[in-house]
Amino acid sequence: MNQAELIHKMDTFFNIQGYDESALWADIIPASDINVYQRMAGEAFVQGTWNGLMLNSTADVDRVYLIVFPGQTVLDTILALELERGAPGALIFAHHPADFEESKRGFLGISEAQLEALREHHISYYCCHAPLDCHPEISTVIALAKALKLRDWRQFSPHYDGMEGVHGRVQDMCFGDFAEMLAKVTDLPYIRYNQVRFNGQPVEHVAVVPGGGNHLNILQEVRDLGCDTYVTGHWWLVGDYEYAAQSRERTRKLVPQLPMNLLGTSHYASEMIVMRDQMPGWFRNAGIEARFIKEPSPWR
Repeated sequence: MNQAELIHKMDTFFNIQGYDESALWADIIPASDINVYQRMAGEAFVQGTWNGLMLNSTADVDRVYLIVFPGQTVLDTILALELERGAPGALIFAHHPADFEESKRGFLGISEAQLEALREHHISYYCCHAPLDCHPEISTVIALAKALKLRDWRQFSPHYDGMEGVHGRVQDMCFGDFAEMLAKVTDLPYIRYNQVRFNGQPVEHVAVVPGGGNHLNILQEVRDLGCDTYVTGHWWLVGDYEYAAQSRERTRKLVPQLPMNLLGTSHYASEMIVMRDQMPGWFRNAGIEARFIKEPSPWR
């Protein structure tokens, strides 16, 4: 398939020009890594919204790889698959332009060596962050809400040109059963103890925000909606970087004011469902094969 045609379809469907995240990534990706992007990524990307085609490595694409974060293991897996079939031309459709170490250093840019390897093996890279969080049909939050079988959901939490959260109803169940179901739909063996807060509430009215749900305004909005349970990627940051320490201090002060259960899966696990369940069909309808590449360590 002609890459330009595919890029046009994605740009249009996800309205990438409506989500300018350049300031966000300039703030959270280390400056030395930003310099690599400025040298290696396309000018339209680094001077634009930081959504869309980041690395242009091929004219034609006959396979798309779906990923959440560009971790080294994930990129190495894709490179190996492409080498095996002679590197005829592929595209990575990623949720993030940078990697994320949830339990360690936070956001980190893709290395120059890996970007060079992708380019050498005709693998382009497309980023769709906030547009994929907020799309009214296919999104990280819609995918997770459907996996949890939420009923009568409504959107909340304004984010750029859309909404990043939904709240709705589940069949009344005990907290333990709901946590077990959440782990199952996010392909986790269990929910980590540091992302569990049981506040004595049976689970019925659930709010969902995939990814980084630790922002105080989101937690306060969920409280004000009257939800008994909040599901996110992480509400308690565990990394050893400065922003994580600051977030923990703010969250520690707010949590006693939250009369609800809190459940975090992992940033990756909460956002991979859209890649697993929804995006393969979107690309199939566009006339091209798409494969979801799992992150082997969801809490790394």
